Amino acid sequence: MRSWNWRRVVTVTTVVGLVAGGLLFWHVVDPWHALATVVLAGATSILWSATDTTTDDPEWPRTAVQARAGGRHDVSELGWSVFGRDGHVTDRVVRRIRALAADRLHAHGVDPADPAARPQAEQLLGATVVRQLTSGHAPTARTVQSWLDAIERLGPAPSSGPSSAPTSVPTSEENRA
Repeated sequence: MRSWNWRRVVTVTTVVGLVAGGLLFWHVVDPWHALATVVLAGATSILWSATDTTTDDPEWPRTAVQARAGGRHDVSELGWSVFGRDGHVTDRVVRRIRALAADRLHAHGVDPADPAARPQAEQLLGATVVRQLTSGHAPTARTVQSWLDAIERLGPAPSSGPSSAPTSVPTSEENRA
């Protein structure tokens, strides 16, 4: 047999006893009805305590997850880290793209930090892309796609001599496959 919840029995009986005592004090009920109310409340709380069938919340069984390098977990984590709560691209991703653009411009002999070299950067990447890259506003996914397309169109550094063979840059269709 299950043990009773004595705390519940005492609490309910005490509260009902105080209410019945108040009603008796203000002459709302006679002493016999007040006593009957307390006894009935005590019996009800004992019955309630004895038949209580509360159980713990069931939990889903734990399954072991094996993480692989480059698996879906990494792709999902990367996807969640790209966008902030407001739907714009996070600063971390913007810094990485700006660094990529700066590296690509350096390879073409353009210093993006030099204000005098801005026309050359605009010629290579496009005026809109350079303006957006230097602004402090959080970009949208479409804006970042236009930045990456401009950087990809820029291609690798031009060959300086016969010893450096041009490397092939995969097209966006190959990257999406």
